[in-house]
Amino acid sequence: MTTNRVAANIRNSAHSILRAFPSQQAAHLERYIRWNNNNFDSNILNVDESCLGTPVRAGFGGLMRNSAGFCITGFSGFIPSSSDILHAVLSAIYYGLKMAKDLGLVPVACYSDSILAVNSIKETPSKFHVYAVLIHEIQELLSQENMSLHHTLREGNQCVDFLAKLGATSDVKMLVHPQPSDDLRPLLRADALGTLFLRA
Repeated sequence: MTTNRVAANIRNSAHSILRAFPSQQAAHLERYIRWNNNNFDSNILNVDESCLGTPVRAGFGGLMRNSAGFCITGFSGFIPSSSDILHAVLSAIYYGLKMAKDLGLVPVACYSDSILAVNSIKETPSKFHVYAVLIHEIQELLSQENMSLHHTLREGNQCVDFLAKLGATSDVKMLVHPQPSDDLRPLLRADALGTLFLRA
């Protein structure tokens, strides 16, 4: 029996148990998160930001996969002029959506674990917002293409955290990763298998 089949059997058994005891398990079920939690049947873009070190270095990363979890491409970057975490995550969203458009990887659903960034983009920002121009450029991308933006919890965004940290520790403003590194492959495999992560 293949690993995929074993994982599927475990998930099916878990769902059967939860259905048998709904009143006792409903609250517990909400504490488990997985990649592509909304089951979008499109390309999936996960983005993340990272601020590391002293003095603080801000970086970002993104990972494009198909709906089955196959890695298409990734990217990381360093922001030399800022240590603002909101700037970092907005940059990740912008570069990720722009890459999706340029490479023809639409439709795409973009996930970020920054509720502040997601809300800043979905709402109409003040023209005096420090990142008003960047937010407007993201909104333009979302309005012109078959793209959507969604919030996810940190546990559903773990793979791209690796790339965001890589960006923060580099000196490259934007670096494309056509293939996942060996360190990233086990995390990608876990996501593709639908592994459930306990919400901390």
